Amino acid sequence: MNDTSKTGTPPAANPDLKAMHSSLVALVVTLNASIDEAQTSAQVVAITDEIAEVNARVGAVGRQLLTQQTAAISRGAAAVAKAIPEVEAAIKKFDDIRAFVGGVTKFLRIVDKVIDVAKTVI
Repeated sequence: MNDTSKTGTPPAANPDLKAMHSSLVALVVTLNASIDEAQTSAQVVAITDEIAEVNARVGAVGRQLLTQQTAAISRGAAAVAKAIPEVEAAIKKFDDIRAFVGGVTKFLRIVDKVIDVAKTVI
């Protein structure tokens, strides 16, 4: 992690983690908007549960924003970016709750791997 006490300048955010953080925030907005399309209370519950899961990752990535850049983080962030269209497609098809939750869960596993890598960078 960058430290201002050594350089006198504020640390810069890791660009890959910053982009990933922004994508996760946008995903929360997309999920929230999908509540208006829900037809059943079970769908609303599933959507709000997934919002909570994604929000947890928003916070986890946010806490790692100042982690130094590594090739592993860059690869992981690229995998997250590549998976965004898939999770957005799953959100649009939330009439099948299992597929919806499965799609978001699959995406969050990719996010979790990047978070785990970022946590170990010193």
